[in-house]
Amino acid sequence: MANKLRELLLLRHAKSDWKKPDTADIDRPISDKGKKAACKIAHWFGEQNIWPDLVWVSPAKRAQQTLKRLNLPKDIPVETQDALYMADRTQLLALLAKIPDGFERVLLIGHNPGFEDLIHFLIGDPKEDGTKLLPTAALAQMVLGHNWQHLSAGDGRLSHITRPKDIARPCKEKDAPAS
Repeated sequence: MANKLRELLLLRHAKSDWKKPDTADIDRPISDKGKKAACKIAHWFGEQNIWPDLVWVSPAKRAQQTLKRLNLPKDIPVETQDALYMADRTQLLALLAKIPDGFERVLLIGHNPGFEDLIHFLIGDPKEDGTKLLPTAALAQMVLGHNWQHLSAGDGRLSHITRPKDIARPCKEKDAPAS
């Protein structure tokens, strides 16, 4: 088990709703547009059949609602990690170091700018085509070294970034699970 590569999946939460400006940041729900984008990512997960072994999610309402819409198989362990809420790169690396060795594919659901900074750190500056690296509800897939505990700059390779706008399958609200 120790010699296998690891795969890190970073899913930025779906677009949040700003209709109530007095709502605390952590309590903002996802918007209607965010619900459709999360639905697209959920269908993509199902079509690709690349389910994670472990999911850690931010306590923010928008991250929790994004998770619920993924329709993950029931046997995948899911934990809310308070440290994911608005974590920077250093905090994310410390969190990754706590992943037990037995997990090979881990999904984190959280926030920018920490996720993009972590991607840049692990793989160097990816070639960008003018689009935002990790817009809301986008999923970055990275291959990492043989353990979670000792990640350094350049230790990863970006496999793919999946953005909802690149998924042709339309999603209607009835397709997505309820919040």
